[in-house]
Amino acid sequence: MSEESLSVSELNNFIRDVLASGFPQPVWVCGEIQGYERGKDKKHVFFELCEKDPVSQEIIARAGLVIFAGARPKIENILKRAENAFALKDDIEVRFLCKVDFYPGHGQVRLIVESIDPVYTLGKISQDRQRLIALLQKNGTLERNKRLALARVPLSVGLITSYDSAAYHDFIDEIKRSGFGFRIFVVNAIMQGKNASDSVIKGLKMLNGMEGLDAIVITRGGGSIAELSCFDSQPIAEAIAQSRLPVLSGIGHEINTTVTDLAAHTFAKTPTAVAQFLVGRVDEFVTHVNEKSEDLLRLTKTYIDGRRAHLKDAVAALKGIPLSVLKGARQKMGQYRDDLKKTIYLRLQNSRTKMNNHQKLVEMADPRNTLKRGFSITRGEDGKAIRSVKDARRTKTLVTTLADGRVNSDVRGIVKE
Repeated sequence: MSEESLSVSELNNFIRDVLASGFPQPVWVCGEIQGYERGKDKKHVFFELCEKDPVSQEIIARAGLVIFAGARPKIENILKRAENAFALKDDIEVRFLCKVDFYPGHGQVRLIVESIDPVYTLGKISQDRQRLIALLQKNGTLERNKRLALARVPLSVGLITSYDSAAYHDFIDEIKRSGFGFRIFVVNAIMQGKNASDSVIKGLKMLNGMEGLDAIVITRGGGSIAELSCFDSQPIAEAIAQSRLPVLSGIGHEINTTVTDLAAHTFAKTPTAVAQFLVGRVDEFVTHVNEKSEDLLRLTKTYIDGRRAHLKDAVAALKGIPLSVLKGARQKMGQYRDDLKKTIYLRLQNSRTKMNNHQKLVEMADPRNTLKRGFSITRGEDGKAIRSVKDARRTKTLVTTLADGRVNSDVRGIVKE
């Protein structure tokens, strides 16, 4: 073997020349974006493109990429002009046109991004979504929650969304405008990115552990197909199917329907539309009650008018009867009229009393009134109430609900009295 040796720079320059001759033209490279979010606000964006095992989803190959500042406007413009515009982010499949580059100073291969194929990403998302829908239809996951009965008056609702977001305010504002006595229990959740699925599922488990809820709503504002792809999630769909409560969704995309929408009991396109659905259901019940009340009044009036006509006919028939007989008949007619009035009054009073009693029961059952008197409710991570120190041993975190908010605390020790 030759005794000649190379310096590091000579070796690296040689490798660069070999790569340049091997890849004289840019090549198209497919993979999943990782680490983009960390540097997206910098001038040049350095990140990785990964390949995953199709079965285990473990990363089996990585490549370093860079989008230089000069290329970013071109790539962003291509994405904006796509049929369904989206932005680059972690965990989405992409197809980049890259120049293979080797930097001798660091001894690293780096792919320099020159262009992007948005059709590949949108097609990949669509294909994955269709395969998942077919699977969930086959095993019945998409139909299970729809079989649950939705309360006729769903006034107690659990809301899973990003707290203080536009979606949160759109939903709450529409509920407030209705004037009905809704009670909304909010679970603050991550609604975008790779952690969204786990966050939504955790919210579903927590709300399913609460007593007295009529339904659960999952909602967020609009976004691109890539941003909403986290809701094309098999785990979320299966969690909805396992929910004991009807789940309503409003993911906020006017064009596409997510897998979460398909698995839900009922879905609407926007947070406002979901709120309108709930308000409309309550309003329908109130209208029904009002119509029944009007029917009762009409029947009562018809009955009274009929009795009045009967009495007039009786008076005409009795004209030839002695005065004493007529006087006795008149007294009986007066008694009938008084009895009828009393009967109608008592029935109306009884109905009013029942309605008042129901209202008092609802107010007494309202946990907020109990909390205002200085009490609190403590639950574990699974959303179940802590009733003894034994229950506290199975959780590390406690959530204590007070009249004006919640307190999260860690369990450091237990003292049994």
